[in-house]
Amino acid sequence: MAASTLIAQPTSPVSVIVAREALADTLKLLAECGCLHPEPLEAEGALSQTLRHLRSELESLAQRLLELLRAAEEAGAGAAEGEQVLKISREADIGLSRLLGEIDRAVRDVESLVERLSQLRNPESELAEMLAALEAYSFINIDIEALKRNSYIRAKVYRVPRGSVAGFIADLEAIGAIAGLHATGIEEGMETVVVAYPTWLEAEVGKAALRSRAVPLEVPEGLPRIPAEAISRVRRELEELPLALRRHAPRIREALVKVEAAKRLLSLLEATRITRLLAVINGYIAPGREGDLEEALASLGGGYTALVYEETGGSRGHGGEAGEKLPPSYFRVSEKLAPFASLLEMAGYPRPREFVPAVLMAFTLPLVYGLMFPDMGHGLVLLLAGYYLFYRKMGDRNNGRLLMLFGAVAMATGFLAGEFFGPLPAVAGWLNAIWHGHPPLASPLHPFAEELAAGTAGENLAGEATLLIYNAIYLSVALGALLMALSSWVSVANGVLIGDKEITAVGLGKALVFTGIAVVFLVGGAVGHGATPLERAGSVLYDAGLALVPKTSLGMAARLMVTIGLLLALAAPALFGHGSAGERVMNGIVEAFDILLMAIGNTASFMRIMGLMLAHSGLMFGFAILAVVGGPVLGGIAYIFGNILVIGLEALVAYAHSLRLHFYEMFSKFYLDGGRPYTPVKLPENVRLVVE
Repeated sequence: MAASTLIAQPTSPVSVIVAREALADTLKLLAECGCLHPEPLEAEGALSQTLRHLRSELESLAQRLLELLRAAEEAGAGAAEGEQVLKISREADIGLSRLLGEIDRAVRDVESLVERLSQLRNPESELAEMLAALEAYSFINIDIEALKRNSYIRAKVYRVPRGSVAGFIADLEAIGAIAGLHATGIEEGMETVVVAYPTWLEAEVGKAALRSRAVPLEVPEGLPRIPAEAISRVRRELEELPLALRRHAPRIREALVKVEAAKRLLSLLEATRITRLLAVINGYIAPGREGDLEEALASLGGGYTALVYEETGGSRGHGGEAGEKLPPSYFRVSEKLAPFASLLEMAGYPRPREFVPAVLMAFTLPLVYGLMFPDMGHGLVLLLAGYYLFYRKMGDRNNGRLLMLFGAVAMATGFLAGEFFGPLPAVAGWLNAIWHGHPPLASPLHPFAEELAAGTAGENLAGEATLLIYNAIYLSVALGALLMALSSWVSVANGVLIGDKEITAVGLGKALVFTGIAVVFLVGGAVGHGATPLERAGSVLYDAGLALVPKTSLGMAARLMVTIGLLLALAAPALFGHGSAGERVMNGIVEAFDILLMAIGNTASFMRIMGLMLAHSGLMFGFAILAVVGGPVLGGIAYIFGNILVIGLEALVAYAHSLRLHFYEMFSKFYLDGGRPYTPVKLPENVRLVVE
């Protein structure tokens, strides 16, 4: 198992120079190597226009193939097997235009089958509506279309709404047409009228039919003119078309694989500058892959190829100057951390030499989630759901692992909160027995739940609830202060790693400010004055922030850290920033003011942990009341339903707020993102290139 990368690794620019006639062979070797990230050129000219057109056509063709494949899979198609051979040529576009034409011609036949099957199956299509009406008349064994085309006397079968039959027949008699047959019961809500009339009355009969909303019975184009034979043909098509799609499915998959391979080859071609004698392929290579690239190109011969490695432009270039295009970066994570890497990319891709917080998220995200959703029983449900629904049945290993981890942490915090499918002692009382009183993370509603089950009124429930509220507030804010301080120190590390003095100095200012706040809550909550940790931390906060001269050494230390941090953030843009002196000073003022706002707002934002924890207990306490009032049967049903509702609702809400605290409060302190992933071109599996 590969070790996780804590720092995003930078890549180096490289140019592969080959003789023009060896371009196709070189692209083949590069695609097989899977080590070069191509960098598209912004060139103009006929070839560039051709490549852009090819890109558009390949994307469109891939979409068409995916739609056909979905239709074939609905028909029960099997998988394609075996190696796929993709032939490329030494032409300017390496034969991709020819390949595109070949696949497009093959796709058209299958598309006609899919379109026909869709028309027959879609009840809202015009063809399906005509066939549904014709189905009721499948007993007719004569050519009804021939009756309409007679030179002298014509006849039509009309389908007339039941309430309009009398008026329709009266109109026909008035113009001299004959309603020869009037039948009921063939279609629900409709009656059938056979009309015979001379040819010259065609227009008048049509007007009468329009007034009565009468519709002539018609056989769709392409089917036998006799209704019985037309319906028989349609039934055969509905049986044969899925079989035909199944036969074409392997070809569709082969074409889709070839199109994907062609798109990857095209990305290499888009990074190529072609002159009269040479071709230069530009891209990036990851550290340690230079040997793979040189080995892949060795078969071309030393006189046929040259490699030019370039420097990345210094460490500061990875900080991303205005308008600068950063080189791609890459990082590795172990299989167990893959879910957090996927979540991380939602916030952006790390820049070269930037700290990758996937490992950090693996600890903090489940912790915050568990504190928002502390229930041992509900966590067990999430754990089993992650294992059976995702990890075992649906095959989504990343989501399965994430859900299992969330469930395990929710079980741990639920144990500390004394909740097992809610706080009702009839269900979770065994946890209270373990803790011999209120558990460490007990909800403010915990004493009320105990008294509700006992049927008594406690003397000091309000006082107990107040203490538990203080504890919940303190836990939320103290955890927030700790995570804010940790995130700010990561910002300092990022500035050092990318070699940016301004980011380092501003990060140090943030780190000092948030560390001062963390000291107030973590240390002050233990040594300050007061009955509860929140009151003790509040006394130190008052001393550090509001007293003219702090009276305690802890208050003085916290004030110094915050003051120095704000001054450093104020001075950093002026000392290390860019622009005029006025712009640098203004940037410093804005930076310091922003840090001050974040120190207040971001830390307080972690109180949503207490809010969601209290919301969870409040909902479950409400269902506990229903359980006690409703009796064993109705109360039990209400309590079970309440648990199901709360699991589904809070599992998603806690997840959303956990991500919010990470992406907005934590990552905004240090995560620069704006990077580009290192995506070397590599052929799909089971594809072999052949140069003609």
